[in-house]
Amino acid sequence: MFFIIAVLVGILLGILIPYNLNSSMLSYVAVALIAALDSVFGGLLANLNKRFNINVFMIGLVSNAILGIFLTVIGNILGISLSFAVIIVFGVRMFNNMAAIRRLTFDRYFEKKAREREREARFKLESAKDETELEDFEDIEDVEEVTEEKTVEENREETEKSESDVEK
Repeated sequence: MFFIIAVLVGILLGILIPYNLNSSMLSYVAVALIAALDSVFGGLLANLNKRFNINVFMIGLVSNAILGIFLTVIGNILGISLSFAVIIVFGVRMFNNMAAIRRLTFDRYFEKKAREREREARFKLESAKDETELEDFEDIEDVEEVTEEKTVEENREETEKSESDVEK
């Protein structure tokens, strides 16, 4: 819930507060955004692997952005456009994380479907066993007759046993 409120407040502040960026700042903002997106995809992957830690995520988010901006500044000082290299590195990492997320998600989906199919097959097998046991009797009256016959026989045996005990 806190996450949703934070996102809504951030969007609202972004809309309400006027901001202007110089063209010289655009490369820094682009690098920071790409680094942040790389951290978000890394966090999603960690969450799917059940290894997510908010402290690691926040440190990674900030350190990736700072490292990307620092490399861009150094490149501008040296007269080399290192922002492209930083964007490529973070972009490749984002695509690798996205591929791992997709693979993990599809694997879990297909494993779940396979378990459901196995459960249905097991249920059908169990119900088929129950039906074959009941096929010996044509209808419920046959089952009741057999049960009554067993009861009559048991009563007769008990009576004979008690009579023989009395005679002794």
